[in-house]
Amino acid sequence: MPARPFRVIALAVLLPSLVAAQPATDVPHAQAQEPSPVARKRPSSKVHPPFTQAHATGDDTFPLGARLVGETVGGALIGASGLALAFLGGVLVTDRVSCPYNECAKSRKATLLGASLGMGLGAASGTYLAGSLMDAHGGFLPTLLGGLVGTGVPLTVIALTDGDLPWPALAAAYAAPVATSILAFELSHGARRKRRQSPPTGLTLVPTAAVAPGGGALGLVGTF
Repeated sequence: MPARPFRVIALAVLLPSLVAAQPATDVPHAQAQEPSPVARKRPSSKVHPPFTQAHATGDDTFPLGARLVGETVGGALIGASGLALAFLGGVLVTDRVSCPYNECAKSRKATLLGASLGMGLGAASGTYLAGSLMDAHGGFLPTLLGGLVGTGVPLTVIALTDGDLPWPALAAAYAAPVATSILAFELSHGARRKRRQSPPTGLTLVPTAAVAPGGGALGLVGTF
């Protein structure tokens, strides 16, 4: 019977030493791996693109007035070049096929109709080129369609008068493709800018990942 009290006394003496000898494994792992203040304050080496006021507000690089002047000059110059090439080609073809330009209304009418198409194509190309050089983002196909629609004005005038018109009246009619090309280019440019500035609609999901001392986690973040 005296052995049991001795056993209890021995356990009471050894218990503090066992607790003291236990390894310090209960220290939180996150505290041991906490980054130092120097590591937390290390500047990021990521290079950010330059920030400009135009990018922030979505404004155009050139104002509308300057763009209209440039598009008018470009459309008129290249349109006049297309008109001249088509006119000269029509004169050469009609002289060989039917009759000279100055002698019959048929040749004059065919030549002026071909020159109208050359004017429409050239005006659309010049307008698109000038607008693109001034950082506008109109579509080429809408601009081309606008130029062809404007070509209907000189085509109608020539068809009704057989080309028997003074040159000032023809020049006024040939200005229509330039105007319609500019209108189509600016409308397509405004529509594209509106689409870029409007917030995204619908469901948008972005994968995310997080790493913790006890493991990691994957998830999705989105807007609804």
